[in-house]
Amino acid sequence: MEKIKLITILILVLNSCVQKKEREVIINENSKRVASFPKSNDYKFDKLLEFEGTPYKIFEVDSGLFVFDLKGWNNKIFHFYDFKSKDFKESFIGKGSGPYETFAPFSSGIKNQVLWVMDKSISKVVSYDLSNVNGGENRYEVKFNDYFNDIDIFNEDEFIGNGLLTSMNKFQRIDKLTGEIIQEFGSFTKISDDIPNELLRDYFQAKIAVKPDEKKLVTAYRWHESIEIFDLADFESILIQGPENIDNDFALTQGENGKFHLERGGDLQHTYTDLAVTDDFIYISFSGEHDKITDSFMANTILVYNWNGEPISKINLDRKIMSFSVSSDSKRIYSFDVDKGEIIYIDL
Repeated sequence: MEKIKLITILILVLNSCVQKKEREVIINENSKRVASFPKSNDYKFDKLLEFEGTPYKIFEVDSGLFVFDLKGWNNKIFHFYDFKSKDFKESFIGKGSGPYETFAPFSSGIKNQVLWVMDKSISKVVSYDLSNVNGGENRYEVKFNDYFNDIDIFNEDEFIGNGLLTSMNKFQRIDKLTGEIIQEFGSFTKISDDIPNELLRDYFQAKIAVKPDEKKLVTAYRWHESIEIFDLADFESILIQGPENIDNDFALTQGENGKFHLERGGDLQHTYTDLAVTDDFIYISFSGEHDKITDSFMANTILVYNWNGEPISKINLDRKIMSFSVSSDSKRIYSFDVDKGEIIYIDL
C-alpha cells in the first residue's frame, strides 16, 4: 500500500514538472546573470519645490524643467519651471479628449525640442514643437490602429512601441505621420502554445527606452527580474537577469475553464517599476515587494547598468518613489514625493 502511494506521488510530481516545462516561456536564449553590483551607495533626496499635480517624469533642459503631470494641473500636462526665476512660466498640451489633448497620458518625453505624450486610452500621440511657437502650427497628433503598452521616440520619422496585443513580437517600429506599423522585431525564444497572447502581454509587461543616440533600446520587465538590450542596427539582443533571482512563474495559474491567467496579489513580486536612460547609463527602479503590499509598485532602489549590460552601481534611496527621471549628463535624479507633494532630487 505504501509503495502504491509513493508511486502515485512520484507520477504527480513528474507530471507537474512536465506541465511546467511545456508552459515555459524563454524570453531570450542569449542571456547572462548578474550576481551583484560593484558599488552600493546611500542617497538622501532634497526638496526642490512644492507641486500641486502629480509629476511622473521631469525633463531637464539648460534653462529649466519640463514637468510631465498626470493629474493635469490647470488642465495642462506639461509645465515649464524656469531655473532663473524659480517659477513656472508656461504650460503645454491640454488635458482632455479633444484634438491635440490627452485624456489618459502615459508615456512622454522631449526630443529635438518637441514635447510628446502617448494617450493610452485613445491610443494616440500628441506632440508640441517648442521651436516653432511663432512660426505657424506647432501641435500635432497621430492615432494608432492598435493599442500599445508603451512607446518611445526612435528617430525623426519613427516611434518604437511594445505590448501590442495582436502580436507575438516584442516591438514594433511605427511611422510617426501615419501610425502604421513599419516592422516588427524581438521574438521570444520559446512560447508555450497554451499561453494566450493576452496573457503574454500581461505577464511580460515592460517599460522601454531608446538610447538618446538612437543606437540601442532597453526594456525592463515588470514581473521578471530581467532587462533586455537591443542593438537597433541589427536587432541583436542580450538578456540580463538577477541578482535577486525572483521567480514569478507560480503566478501563472489555470482556471476551471482550462485557461491560464496571471494571479495577482499574494507572493507575486514586483521587479522593475520605472526606467530612465542617458547616453552613458541605464537606470532602473527596483521594488521586490510582494503584490499584496499596498505600495508594492513603488521602489527605494535604483540599479545602474551601462549599455553593454554590465552592472555599475546600486543606488539606495531614503524613501519610496513611484517614478523618476535622470538629467542627460547623468548627474541628477528627479522624482516626486507623493505624500509631501514635493518635487525632489539627488545629486550623484
